[in-house]
Amino acid sequence: HGKDGHHCARYTRHHLPGQLKRALERARSKQDGAELNRDQIHHAVVRAHVETNRMLHQNPQIDDSLSGTTAISIYFHGRRNRVTIANVGDSRCVLGSTTGPPVSSIGHNGAPPESAPTRSMLKAQPLSRDQTPYRKDERVRIKKTGARILSLDQLEGLEPINEESENGEELELGEELDEGGDPPRVWAPNGDYPGTAFTRSIGDAMAEELGVFAEPEMLSRELKPNDKILVCASDGVFEFLTNQSVIDICAKFNDPLEACRAVVAEAYELWLQYELRTDD
Repeated sequence: HGKDGHHCARYTRHHLPGQLKRALERARSKQDGAELNRDQIHHAVVRAHVETNRMLHQNPQIDDSLSGTTAISIYFHGRRNRVTIANVGDSRCVLGSTTGPPVSSIGHNGAPPESAPTRSMLKAQPLSRDQTPYRKDERVRIKKTGARILSLDQLEGLEPINEESENGEELELGEELDEGGDPPRVWAPNGDYPGTAFTRSIGDAMAEELGVFAEPEMLSRELKPNDKILVCASDGVFEFLTNQSVIDICAKFNDPLEACRAVVAEAYELWLQYELRTDD
């Protein structure tokens, strides 16, 4: 996002994995070969994101004052098939899992039984939570810096500003869509900037002074046999698609690349249907 957002995204994609590798190696060097626990892994992940953000700020070739990127990543680790999801901003990780006990996929005369679960019966489960001003906890944290939380219409005086609108309502993005098209944004106390519709990011140096920082929220869990699909995608995919819709599309394909192409194509078509542009 922002004028140099594509540079910020590429920089982060290139440097964040290396920073995480170094942070994990430092942690392991103190363990005498023992497996890292959850807290140690989370500490390394936070350190990698914060260091990547610091390096981006200091890069003279990228102006990240009003540009930046969100980041969503999955780290596979340990002997128990565990994953750690790290999220900064409003990109998203979604898991598609079968529900109920597994049943035989072969019925009478080799035909699939009617009761057999198929990939199209996967249930979507979010493994990250969007960090936006829709969330009350994020609004409270941001407003403690003195920042304002307003929609564009409120900023321009087209909608009233009152305590109820400032507090806003919780919207569980992913299960429902933001159909209003004018989300709450972060603004400086005395200026019409930065206007971010997210509350955490990498880059966005001016917004960082208002609490929009690079510390990720994380979730660690063990992958089970009924967990079939993991999707990481930017908010442009989820702008007009729910979590379940994305999993339903992916479930139609055995090839991950074909699934990705189908999701992007559907998201692109919906952007053109509801907007005059495509984004993110």
